[in-house]
Amino acid sequence: SKNINDLNIKRTLNLMKNRGPDCQKFKSQDINNNRVLFLHSRLSIIDLDERSNQPFEKDDLIIIFNGEIYNFLEIKKKLIKQGHTFRTNSDTEDIIEAYKKYREKCVNIFEGMWAFAILDKKKQTVFFSRDRFGEKPLYLLEIGGEIYFGSETKFIFSLLGKQVDLNYDKISKFLVCGFRALFKERSSFFSGIRELPPSTNLIVKNNFQKKEYKYWSLNYRPQRVNEIEVYEKIEELLFNSVKLRLRSDIPLAFCLSGGIDSSSLVAITKNIINSKIQTFSIIDSDQRYNESENIKEIVSFIKCENTIISTSRNDFLNNMEKIISYYS
Repeated sequence: SKNINDLNIKRTLNLMKNRGPDCQKFKSQDINNNRVLFLHSRLSIIDLDERSNQPFEKDDLIIIFNGEIYNFLEIKKKLIKQGHTFRTNSDTEDIIEAYKKYREKCVNIFEGMWAFAILDKKKQTVFFSRDRFGEKPLYLLEIGGEIYFGSETKFIFSLLGKQVDLNYDKISKFLVCGFRALFKERSSFFSGIRELPPSTNLIVKNNFQKKEYKYWSLNYRPQRVNEIEVYEKIEELLFNSVKLRLRSDIPLAFCLSGGIDSSSLVAITKNIINSKIQTFSIIDSDQRYNESENIKEIVSFIKCENTIISTSRNDFLNNMEKIISYYS
């Protein structure tokens, strides 16, 4: 019910440019006595045309979406056979059409990474969802009868027009226990701001009734298989996954460390597309984490282009000073 002034909206869109420089837009929609305000900053990857800019509106639905649905072409083909029509080549429209068909169960057919919100004007609901492993962030704050959400906490502060108190308990646990303490619970470094958990849907009705539930969990069923079958299955799954993720209307690049995972992905991609591949590697001046020799071996073997980005303790301290300065 709160009116967010134009200055806060403009300032927030400007803050969001780091998430996507290609288009900044917002959409305001009144639903009875409440207002839904969607802001989006686009990084164009699939269907670069402005027709796919967000907030994306179709029929009685409006969506803002961060991520990528890798199997969108397969979903689109199936939905067209069932009578659905499309006006773009984007995966964003796929989510809309899949929601029309399956409602909140649409997430079960998605293979990808996502955090999105869909305003359903007919049902007067906002449907939030986060991908299975929480690759894409989604922060929520409920305060004064309002719900704020965003990919970063600073967008919430900007729309709210003020900062919220620090969560000293979370900060203390992080300083004592390190990274492993971050995801023990879904709270953030700020009081009242939490993450929507991975594999979770949240439906908010016009009267602010909420339904939050987990839509997926890993079902591990060990089977007796021989060593050759394991290798063959891993290779099959990896190649199929990489093929799906190579779909893009912009050039591809990889982060290449000296490890097996990134090296395997680069090698598989080279095998599939058989052309020049651009890679980037971060080299730490701390020798405990310096993998430059491994990276040189891989680059030489795969014959890919490689750009080195060096970091040092001073770089880290300078960045920390900037962060502390911003939040103070």
